[in-house]
Amino acid sequence: MTNNRNLPIVSLVLAFLYISIFIFDRLVFNGVLFQFGSGKSFNLMQQNEWYRILTGAFFHKNILHLLANVFGIYYVGLILEDKIGRLVFLLIYLIGNIGTYIIYSILISYTDGNGASPGIYALIICIIILHFKDPTFLNLNFKSYPVQFTIGYFIIGNFFNLGAFTVHLIGAVIGALLTFFFLIIGILL
Repeated sequence: MTNNRNLPIVSLVLAFLYISIFIFDRLVFNGVLFQFGSGKSFNLMQQNEWYRILTGAFFHKNILHLLANVFGIYYVGLILEDKIGRLVFLLIYLIGNIGTYIIYSILISYTDGNGASPGIYALIICIIILHFKDPTFLNLNFKSYPVQFTIGYFIIGNFFNLGAFTVHLIGAVIGALLTFFFLIIGILL
């Protein structure tokens, strides 16, 4: 059983938000929330729709997309959240998502950007960098389900389409930059 001290609180709150938004949008609002809050490229946003850069990460296309990201953020949180702290974890996640949505909005014209995977990929890259820098810091057990799921998530998520691969790559690059920044200024390790 997971110790309360090690419970990934930020990850659980994010997962709760994903699930709640998905259920309310599908059952109460019949998809209107998705239309209102999913990501769009800058050239297709109406005036004052900048909020979509943040809210797009909390919307999911279908139940499989939702479950992948719920389990993804939870298992990444189990591995990383208590090791780097809730605030740094949340910053990497949010900046990974927001930065990706901004960059992707500049590069590609799209109308329904959604999903938290860029932020999750930013966190996974943080795990990889910290593991290579000091394997004892995270003390990864490659036979554990959280680590195996995270590896599978990291690989399989890139086979859906070029757009998914692109946003995952952008999220990963942002995560690497943030991890190196936090290492340089002494916040990590």
